[in-house]
Amino acid sequence: MVQTFSGPLSQKQSPNRPKPIGQPRLDLLEKDEVKAKLPSMWNIVFYNDDYTSIDFVVYVLTKVFHRSTEDALALTLAVHAQGKGIAGTYTFEVDEQKQCEVLLMAKIEEYPLKVEAERA
Repeated sequence: MVQTFSGPLSQKQSPNRPKPIGQPRLDLLEKDEVKAKLPSMWNIVFYNDDYTSIDFVVYVLTKVFHRSTEDALALTLAVHAQGKGIAGTYTFEVDEQKQCEVLLMAKIEEYPLKVEAERA
């Protein structure tokens, strides 16, 4: 059987409904002061090889790392003499991006340039 309502529905509350014990309390939780940590830094290390030209390494250092030509040449010669050298220190994401750019440029020019990231 279908029951129909002739008037508006009212929102009557049941007399047996339990009442709140007291007023609701809104307490704020105090947080300990949080100090932000600095991100870990990574070095981009260039390694010496006998096949990559000095001109190409200088070009990469000027274009990707925004070094002056003189500074790039000095770093390239230091890498050649010492076996490796640090091109820059960046956060991990920036380091990874610059490393990919350098390796892509070397691959296009067919140089076996070795560049790695080391924790600073």
